Amino acid sequence: MSGSPLFERLAVVGLGLLGGSVALGAQARGLAGQVLGVDPQLDDAGPIELGSLEEIVPQADGVVLAVPVDAIETVVQRVAPLLAAGAILTDTASVKDPMARAARTYLADPGRCVGAHPMAGGDMSGFAHARADLFQGAPCILTPEGSEAAEVVDRIDQFWQGLGTFTVRMTPQQHDAITAVLSHAPHVLAFAFAQGLPDAETLRLAGPGLRDFVRIARGNPRLWCEILLMNRWHITEEIAQFEKNLAGILEALGEGDREALERALRRGQTALEGLER
Repeated sequence: MSGSPLFERLAVVGLGLLGGSVALGAQARGLAGQVLGVDPQLDDAGPIELGSLEEIVPQADGVVLAVPVDAIETVVQRVAPLLAAGAILTDTASVKDPMARAARTYLADPGRCVGAHPMAGGDMSGFAHARADLFQGAPCILTPEGSEAAEVVDRIDQFWQGLGTFTVRMTPQQHDAITAVLSHAPHVLAFAFAQGLPDAETLRLAGPGLRDFVRIARGNPRLWCEILLMNRWHITEEIAQFEKNLAGILEALGEGDREALERALRRGQTALEGLER
């Protein structure tokens, strides 16, 4: 990044895979003059200076909350009285309505908060697996509610693009409906299918198709439990549609109806045309 950094001091609260990668990426790309971190589970975060919420947040003109979605409300409530005047707040949670509600409830100026969901991650968690280029080429959904100043939204947009993402904007409610399709329901299906897998000896024979399909079921069950519960209404709608589609395939199989089965498979294949390989 050329020119002046977007923030003089950036505070990242929660230095797991996502938060740690935000901190390392912001430092490596010069997005902040100084990057500070808050994570009571860490004694050392390499080049990132650690401190408590009370020590770090008041110094920052930019704050990123990278905490589990079930902790968002509590953390926003704790951070709110510590924010410096004019500070901008964003986050990484994969369900956006809770962040929007917490901002409206606890922040003196919710218009200085713009939720974000970088669609990046991995099977491994924790700061040990964080890396500065984690977000390179990944989509990031920004969820302004409409009351924010254009300068605030644009600055958060520049920040996430500076980390390597390409950004799109939508409301928190639109985001939660879309990610139920793109991420949350697929995780449910992968976890459910994985429950029926055979023993380890048999799994040694598995090819890349199975490995690709169930890879996301390696995610942290506790973390995914909270995500799924927070977005359960949208997810149950998507699972109901899946059940309907699956029922059609099962009916064609049961009746030996080759034409109906092929039509169903082609509908699925055609739906993938917008997804890059």
